[in-house]
Amino acid sequence: MLFNQTHRHADGENIPNQRASFSSAGLIGGIFDATPGYIAYCEPVDGPDTGAIDDWVVRVANARFSTLVSWVEGPVTGQTLRDLFPNLVPAGHLAHYTAAFLQKQAVSFEFSYTIDTEETWFLAGAEPFGNGLVLSWTDITSQKKAAADGPLSPVVQAILDYSQTAVALHEAVYNDDSQIVDFQTLQANGQALVNWGERGQARLRESLLTIEPEARESGEFDRLVRVATTGEPESYELAYNDRLYAVTVARADKGVVTSAVDITIDRQYRHQLEAMNQSLRQSNENLQSFAYVASHDLQEPLRKIQTFSDILQNQFEDNLSDGERDMTRRIQKSARRMQMLIKDLLAYSQLAGRREAHQPVRLNEIVNEVVSDLEIGISEKKATIEVAALPVVRGSAFRLRQLMQNLLANALKFAGANRPPVVQIKARQATPADLPDDLPRSNSYWLITVTDNGIGFDEKYKGRIFQPFQRLHDPADYTGTGIGLAICQRVVESHGGAIDVSSIPDEGTTFKVFLPVD
Repeated sequence: MLFNQTHRHADGENIPNQRASFSSAGLIGGIFDATPGYIAYCEPVDGPDTGAIDDWVVRVANARFSTLVSWVEGPVTGQTLRDLFPNLVPAGHLAHYTAAFLQKQAVSFEFSYTIDTEETWFLAGAEPFGNGLVLSWTDITSQKKAAADGPLSPVVQAILDYSQTAVALHEAVYNDDSQIVDFQTLQANGQALVNWGERGQARLRESLLTIEPEARESGEFDRLVRVATTGEPESYELAYNDRLYAVTVARADKGVVTSAVDITIDRQYRHQLEAMNQSLRQSNENLQSFAYVASHDLQEPLRKIQTFSDILQNQFEDNLSDGERDMTRRIQKSARRMQMLIKDLLAYSQLAGRREAHQPVRLNEIVNEVVSDLEIGISEKKATIEVAALPVVRGSAFRLRQLMQNLLANALKFAGANRPPVVQIKARQATPADLPDDLPRSNSYWLITVTDNGIGFDEKYKGRIFQPFQRLHDPADYTGTGIGLAICQRVVESHGGAIDVSSIPDEGTTFKVFLPVD
């Protein structure tokens, strides 16, 4: 999986998809980084007051893109375009991306930007993909200067020849009625000649339609005429010599300038990515369906086991030997554990499939309900529950109740043997330094902590604690199925947040829940 596609709304709600990075994509990621041009995948950020798209946050960028903002410390991922390129905002640069995203249609345009006091021209392209946009910027400064200065100088020609972007200057050929009837290629860099193959040198001697008469049928000639006539640049994809190119045509004096970038590998990679994402989605759906059906179908035979063991226990107890009564009790105990396991497995599988409308939720009310439900256990353990003022968050009250109940029940279960449990639930707004690595620093989060004075655990097992069925303590001493904390993680992630934990053996544990600020 390549992208983590998440549309960040102003109200903090997320629409999660898969997450990974180009650094983990191996060879293909390396090819992406080596691809000429500046490429990034961005997702929209809604304004806090308007609810409309106000900015774009960079989720993935190739190595070349990062060189545009060499003054930025750390990675560009997680940064917004407003922060990275503040001078582009007044020029309405972001409006093009918003239009492409909302209209689900690729756009291209030219813009200039000053880098180290040098004015640099780019051809920008934006193509909707998933819940964001794939941005590609191509440096066309040389083409701009060529159009302004006339024939290419030897120095400029040498520079262009080292470029991996194919660039060529074509002069329009007119008839007596001042209509464009053909184009003559005046200049072409080395990459253009390579792309043209055997026809390369011939195109510098003969006109376009003489060498490639099929250009009229394919529409390429009409496109060049349209650009030369209207002055409006156009971008399109062109299959040529078994390769796929992203081509841009712009008017230049008496003709047009074309630039072409080979995107064959990029397009193959995109198709592979889409296929992998589809396969993963199908696999996840199959797993969720299997978990639900399997656990649901197990309940009926389990009920029969419980029923018949109860009959043995209640009606035939006097006729059973001590050994038979012990076996009956063991059957009942195992049946109760299996019932608990099925219940938790159902809850875990349903979390991935159910999508509930998010509403404002008062966490203090949720915690008070949970404390009321756990009143007997709290009383038996002589526990103290200290609850500070908690925020109102946007989410599912049902799921957030699952979260708090599992965390509080966990704190009571793993209480120390020689001291009454004390559980503290607090909240504050998280600082960027508090946030886990997988949360963007550009967003605001609440930090809700659940701290106990229980038995704790060695943090070398921290990576296992949120995995289903993982248990760090002896099941004979501590009951449960090992799914509760996995449910907590799914609940938090479905709300666009994250969960972390820190612990010291024999001193206690603190669970840290990060939820978006409404």
